[in-house]
Amino acid sequence: MYKSKSPVWLVNLTILALGVATLTADPKERIWTNNKGSKITAQMVAIDGNTIRLLSRSNGRTVPVPLNSLSAEDQAYVAEWRELGFGTKVARWPRELRPMLNFTPRQTDSAKGWVYTTPNYQFHCDVELQASLIKEYSEAFEATYFAIQNLPLQLNPEPPDGKFVVRLFEDRDDYLRAGGPQGSGGVYMIQSKEIMVPMQSLGVRSVGNRVAIDRRNYDSGTLVHEITHQVMHNWLDLLPIWFVEGIAEYMAAVPYDDARFNFREIHDGVREHLANEYGIEKTRGDQYFVDIISPEALMSLSHQQWSAAVSSGRNAALNYRSAMMLIYYFIHLDGKGDGSPMVAYLKQARSGQDDLKEFVAQYNEAVNTYNAQLRQYNLDVSTFNEKLTRFRQEVASYNERIKTYNRQLSERVPESELIKVEPKPGKVPSPPEKPVLPQILIDNPDGGGPVDLMLAEKNARRALFKKRSANELWSDMEKAFAKQNIRIQRIGGMASLPKIGGTLRARPIQR
Repeated sequence: MYKSKSPVWLVNLTILALGVATLTADPKERIWTNNKGSKITAQMVAIDGNTIRLLSRSNGRTVPVPLNSLSAEDQAYVAEWRELGFGTKVARWPRELRPMLNFTPRQTDSAKGWVYTTPNYQFHCDVELQASLIKEYSEAFEATYFAIQNLPLQLNPEPPDGKFVVRLFEDRDDYLRAGGPQGSGGVYMIQSKEIMVPMQSLGVRSVGNRVAIDRRNYDSGTLVHEITHQVMHNWLDLLPIWFVEGIAEYMAAVPYDDARFNFREIHDGVREHLANEYGIEKTRGDQYFVDIISPEALMSLSHQQWSAAVSSGRNAALNYRSAMMLIYYFIHLDGKGDGSPMVAYLKQARSGQDDLKEFVAQYNEAVNTYNAQLRQYNLDVSTFNEKLTRFRQEVASYNERIKTYNRQLSERVPESELIKVEPKPGKVPSPPEKPVLPQILIDNPDGGGPVDLMLAEKNARRALFKKRSANELWSDMEKAFAKQNIRIQRIGGMASLPKIGGTLRARPIQR
């Protein structure tokens, strides 16, 4: 990173553009103009509050420039890049994450089995386990929760009702009868927010009247994948399926041992995951050739399309692999490799979703209020019409009495025998005031139609593409993966996808 050696933007400063490659997915070199008309050719490399930093290609210096000193066009350019997430502050990606594990699971005998409680989890088991055994395997759950909690992605997971719930099954058939998919090593049930795991997946087997550890069958990858789903339950309805499954596969690819996630070795971990999970072996030249779905096609997959691929077996491995590779790219390989594109994407998706929910709530409230006002107005109109009818009858009667009175006067009827004209008609009834259409309904005349609840997420993707076309993004991905000895081949949309081989453990989210 270049350090600034010039504290001000000199009025007479002229910088010549040199043929130096720009940073991937960052603003390109351009001509900047200040509010005095002076120009400078440079690349924006940072946004710090109300100041930007411009990089001189001629002398390698960065120049701090106050935003309010720029032309209106340049300020709009900076605002657009800020909206795309450029300049997003991201904490340093951890080298490793491991919680302080000094707990002893509390054991409770319940009518439905045994319950073991750790700081953030509650394990329900149909057989009694030794405290040391449940502690060892509960570490994977606590460690995964801790890791996701402390990633710079700002996911901020929270246990529902104070504890995450895990159901352990000694008999795999019981696991299947409870809804576990065939061939799976564990599953997250989104409706109940629980993980179900057959104990064989935890490397546990029955030996006589006791249970013993069988590490040959311990599958930490599948377990971490499902734990990630559970920990991120608050995000599952906010984000598309490619992200939901991709981040779970990403966590499964991070080297894990003894409750420690080793992010230092993430690049090796991804290559090993490609080999172990998807049967993609490296060539003699240490290259991995990987087919993945193009980002624009992957991002367009619905939960229904994904589930259909998993249930049929067609393209299931391709979907999971593609999602993992895209998450891995945006976190570690895109731009500065600090995860800022993903942080900006998540922030905008959640913020946009919150804004959308607030808009829908305000719109519906305005509709309900206006409809109630209309109903009352219609009632008031009926009442007004009744009053108006009575008033007209009173006026007609009054006018008739006046006519009779005037006729009697002309006929010289004695005063004592004259008709009484009073009473006069009452006050003319006032019509009800028609309710005013709320401004939110005026501004959104079609707002009563269907609302795309994923619109916020779709808009947030701009933070990932950063003004790149689909082909430009793919080109950047090819270059970045090549540095990791991974050669990617683009596969198009779902309709044209061929059936791709490769191993994969079944791991659907049950909805």
